[in-house]
Amino acid sequence: MGSGTLRCLIADPDGEYPVALQEGLSNHRFDVTVVHTAEECHAALGETAPHLAFIDLRILEQDFSVLHQPQLEDCETLIMGNEDCPETVHRAIRAGASYFFTKNDSDTFVSDLIADVIAERAPVSENVPPPPPPPGQFGLLRGSSPLMFRLYRTLRKVATGDVSVLLIGESGTGKELAAQTIHQRSTRCDQPFVGVNCGAISPSLIESQLFGHEKGSFSGATSTHRGFFETAHGGTLFLDEITEMPIELQVKLLRALELGVIRRLGSENDIDLDVRIIAATNRQPEEAIADGKLREDLYYRIAQVPVWLPPLRDRAGDKTALAQYFLTQLNEQDGNCAAFTEEALDKIDQMSWAGNVRELRSAVQRAYLLANGNITADLITEEVLSNEGSSEYLRISVGESLEDSEKKLIFATLEANEGNKKATAAALGISLKTLYNRLNDYDTPNA
Repeated sequence: MGSGTLRCLIADPDGEYPVALQEGLSNHRFDVTVVHTAEECHAALGETAPHLAFIDLRILEQDFSVLHQPQLEDCETLIMGNEDCPETVHRAIRAGASYFFTKNDSDTFVSDLIADVIAERAPVSENVPPPPPPPGQFGLLRGSSPLMFRLYRTLRKVATGDVSVLLIGESGTGKELAAQTIHQRSTRCDQPFVGVNCGAISPSLIESQLFGHEKGSFSGATSTHRGFFETAHGGTLFLDEITEMPIELQVKLLRALELGVIRRLGSENDIDLDVRIIAATNRQPEEAIADGKLREDLYYRIAQVPVWLPPLRDRAGDKTALAQYFLTQLNEQDGNCAAFTEEALDKIDQMSWAGNVRELRSAVQRAYLLANGNITADLITEEVLSNEGSSEYLRISVGESLEDSEKKLIFATLEANEGNKKATAAALGISLKTLYNRLNDYDTPNA
């Protein structure tokens, strides 16, 4: 087998489909092994570990244990069939298979999959390492690590359906970007995408915000209000931090989703729902249910497809690639040509980034603002949060000079406004000229 060759196993009792599949794979430098029984599948796996495996449902019906072979642990395993068999498919996915597809309409899907696997397994020269490549992109998400390629394939699959999706991941992993990507690639892409942070709305107002209210339905309701469900009609409603929604409102949300109707506060008329639900949480669902933060019945309704977003620390190669991408954006915005030193890139790669992509982007912006020319390792620092645990707060020590405190406040507000100086000046209550003068005083480039 030549250097760089990828291995594929096709296990299918039929003769016609494996031949067509083998032809396509061979054109992409795959070394293909075709077997027709579970026994032959076991034997093939005993000899080599494939990078890609296509296994027909009927093979699993002969012997499901083929999926438990250790040679498939680092393999993209696809289950296929001429028709669906939900019980076997669900069991296979729980056992580690990536997903299931039907053979009768799979050409585009298989072609995209092959391209992804090739990109994921591309060999790297041991003698001369290539320059850091720009991160790959799928929808609004960026990254080229194996975990991100796997996420892209999952999102591509769920986007085309209309099932409810629950995005699970730490803060800063890009859950809202993933939700927008699903919407953009769905049949609802021309309709509204409405995002709601369930933890940012007062508990006394969230029901009205979601379902709407009629004029006079409560004190202060001076006009009829269309809620988020109505605003998102025909499109997608993204419920971020769903576990922060009051538990009593979760009951009403579940009822609305089950019945397919909502009712404004103060109204006696139902309104039919035509909304796709995508929810998100930074908590493990099982823990949220056990802690009384999420109703179990609502979880099963909104998590028809749960999707996990990987933390940045597990995304091999993405830290420096994303840092370069963010710096390129800043350079283009200001007509600058700042660059990272080798030591700065090493430090970025070694840091854990508890705040994930959001924290990395903030760190690059902060280093860019403070740099005199290229960005050195000492400018790459983690965010210091207050005891409240929110980046909306600053920690200022007693006895710290007013000049240093002011400097911290200006840079923190500039970061919060993503480098927009006009918005920063307005937030601080100073003129734009004053802000520029302060930045010049701090020797900030391109102030």
